[in-house]
Amino acid sequence: MAQQGRFKKSNKNDDFDLDSYLEEQAHQTAEPTQQIVDEHEPSFLKNAILGLALVFTAFLWYHDWSPKQAYASIFGAEEQRLIAGGQTGNQIVIDIPEITIPEISFPESRDIQRAIEQELARASQTANLPPVTDYLVQLKELGLLDDDKLSAFQARQLHSSGVPVSYIQEVDNAGFLDDLDFVAISEFYNNDIPLSYLSEFEEAGFLDKVSFIGISEFYTNDVSMDYLRTLDQAGYLDDLSFVYITEYYKAGVTTTFLDDLKAKGLYEELSFVDIVEMYKDENN
Repeated sequence: MAQQGRFKKSNKNDDFDLDSYLEEQAHQTAEPTQQIVDEHEPSFLKNAILGLALVFTAFLWYHDWSPKQAYASIFGAEEQRLIAGGQTGNQIVIDIPEITIPEISFPESRDIQRAIEQELARASQTANLPPVTDYLVQLKELGLLDDDKLSAFQARQLHSSGVPVSYIQEVDNAGFLDDLDFVAISEFYNNDIPLSYLSEFEEAGFLDKVSFIGISEFYTNDVSMDYLRTLDQAGYLDDLSFVYITEYYKAGVTTTFLDDLKAKGLYEELSFVDIVEMYKDENN
């Protein structure tokens, strides 16, 4: 009403200042808005602080009111503590997370030395071999370059692998040249597998059951013929690869254990890694 009266009164006044009146009206209109904003800000801040306090309280309650457990649930509990003392006697506690260093397995020195010796011997013998033409001539003169023995292609591959003519002649004298291809001959020669070891497989009747790679692996890993005979008698030699047999032999897995797994219907469901680990768990 005061404003209305002032407005009416100003209509009769010739000195009415319109600019001053509009400025006064604008100032009076802005004051309530500013007051509303100022009243709203403290309320929002209080609600935010209250909400955070409730969340923090619930988090501590969940961890039995233990700040240490709450910290561990977020950053982990595996840590070490370093305590340092200052000049004033105060202690500084520094939590150091545990660092896990993975295990690194290295080949045995015996295997490394053997591999080096084989490579050096192979390089030396390859260098000492005659040219491939003379190599073929020597084989032909010995009656080894024949359709029933070696083809020219096979002889050239043996030359490339560094197999000397003398070793091929030994293989033939032992009666294995007709049964072995050039890949097997190269494998046996480069791995220093004696022909007497092949004779043991022949006598046991295993040459047709074990591949040349298997024979090489068995020799390298010292798999005994007795273990192979036991597997053969139990009916496992034909079914298992040389990798399985080698790992079973290293772990000491018995045919009795394999029979028990088969009787329980688990043999076909398990890998050789499972069988080895299960055997170790039950026998260690």
